Amino acid sequence: MEIRLPSFAKINLCLRVLGKRPDGYHELETLFQTIDLHDDLRFVLDPGPYGVEIHSSTPGIPTDEKNLIRQACDAFHAVSPVLYRVKVFLQKKIPAESGLGGGSSNAAIALIGLSRLLTPPADPATLLTIAAKLGADVPFFLIGGTALGRGRGDRIEATNELICDNVLVVVPSVTCSTAAIYRYYDERNLLTASANSIKIHSDPRPESLRDLVSRIGNDLERVVFALYPELDSIKKKLLQSGAIAAAVTGSGSAIFGLFENAADLDKARLLFANSIKTRFLKRSEYRSLVLEI
Repeated sequence: MEIRLPSFAKINLCLRVLGKRPDGYHELETLFQTIDLHDDLRFVLDPGPYGVEIHSSTPGIPTDEKNLIRQACDAFHAVSPVLYRVKVFLQKKIPAESGLGGGSSNAAIALIGLSRLLTPPADPATLLTIAAKLGADVPFFLIGGTALGRGRGDRIEATNELICDNVLVVVPSVTCSTAAIYRYYDERNLLTASANSIKIHSDPRPESLRDLVSRIGNDLERVVFALYPELDSIKKKLLQSGAIAAAVTGSGSAIFGLFENAADLDKARLLFANSIKTRFLKRSEYRSLVLEI
């Protein structure tokens, strides 16, 4: 038995840091958006005792217990025993350690892939419970589209869909340490006032791309740009080259720019050595490509 599934990336259109939680994590509000950049995953179930083999097209990607795909398969097996040997073939297209959620997406797709291969499939609530234990971003990839994340970012609420067909993602050569960024953030007490909480879940759908622009922002940029000044330069260059909004996604290092038309994006793309042209992926598309049997 086998199944092939795309594993889509995300950007954080908004990210607010609201405080430090008793469990050591940060209280967040973030607006997730899937984009059509994706890895490709193939899952093969062979007869034999349970075990997991991961084969990656990209050198340097761990294939042992450090890999979130492996962790997802093991967590799924603990709840719903898989009486097969699982082989996973990963074709990487999402840059690693970029804030685009590649590892979290891979983990969620592993849960979906195993569930779809087995009879009966696991119920959605079970998958969400497993996903939340794997990482804060993983539950989002069981829903897709535009969604609000609260708590650690793992409490997901689907929202009105946002649309942008001209998105440029710039992937710098540097990678950002999420732990270092949050530690720096805490040391300087840069917490957001609660008045800045995201309200998009109760807002009407934006009437235009310009309307969307007012919602975009990332509290971590102050730290990211202090530690990695070259990323600040990339954001400024995106805005100077015609983007009507630009921001770091997650804790970086990728920076996205939104453009009103493809011509402006194509001109801007010439300025960056490593950039990806993409678009927002709606929840209905995500569901048809990933979630539906």
